[in-house]
Amino acid sequence: MTEPQRTPGVTQFDTLGHYKILERIGAGGLGEVYRGRDTRLGRTVAIKVPADDLQADTVRREELFRDANAALALSHPNIATLYEVGDEGGRTFLVSEFAPGQTLKRVIAGQPMNPRRAVDLAAQIADGLADAHASDIIHGHLGPDAIIVTPKGNAKILDFGFARWTRGGASRAGQGVDERADLRALGRLLFEMLTGKPTVSAHAVELNPLPDELRAMVAKAVAAEDDAYQSAAAMAAELRSVGAIFDMRASAGAVRVGSACSTRATTWRPWILVAALLAVAALAGVAWWLF
Repeated sequence: MTEPQRTPGVTQFDTLGHYKILERIGAGGLGEVYRGRDTRLGRTVAIKVPADDLQADTVRREELFRDANAALALSHPNIATLYEVGDEGGRTFLVSEFAPGQTLKRVIAGQPMNPRRAVDLAAQIADGLADAHASDIIHGHLGPDAIIVTPKGNAKILDFGFARWTRGGASRAGQGVDERADLRALGRLLFEMLTGKPTVSAHAVELNPLPDELRAMVAKAVAAEDDAYQSAAAMAAELRSVGAIFDMRASAGAVRVGSACSTRATTWRPWILVAALLAVAALAGVAWWLF
């Protein structure tokens, strides 16, 4: 029996533990997602309430608790932090950081992004992946809907460690998901940011539209072979190197424009002086005739 559809803003609960439910904001692989208020700490949070069938399944609930306990250890600026795994009358719920902003999918909106901005966001995502991978935690379902871009331009990765509970996600044991799967997903994300077009595999990547500095990098990121990136930290470092090249090129362009303006000013300055002297001489001649 399928669960009845609920519209955003309509809540099923008033409170869960010491959290006040403010509004329903959507649904994911784990179930309903709400925006709530932590009445003890006075902060806004995101609350995920797993579906009834999962709540009633003791084995799956234990698996969820194991995944959640691992995710509780993550603390990184580019990962939406899981704060607590709660229980209210036998109902399990997950409380995490509420990340304001838009999903990366909405930010892209089918249009190419500024390459410098795309590189910056990709580097932030790579930083988050590196931190999680160091704790042996895989995302497993990294896509444009799993990234929030905050109003300050920061990337926040959602649902880290819950791939098996996400629609379309894969369990690490079941489908051999490892760190490189996350890196290939990031390569596809970078391609989509640069072109506005999604891609699903290395074979679907058309590299020609990409900036020269990023063409080989995207090819390496999405590659399935051993010559692909072996760590998120290495990918983040290379992304920042490309970003530095963009910055130097922009600075050089500004210097050239400034130099040209300076040259024009220097060229015109003597003529301005001559014109001023002629004006003074003319005024002196008028004064002589008047007096």
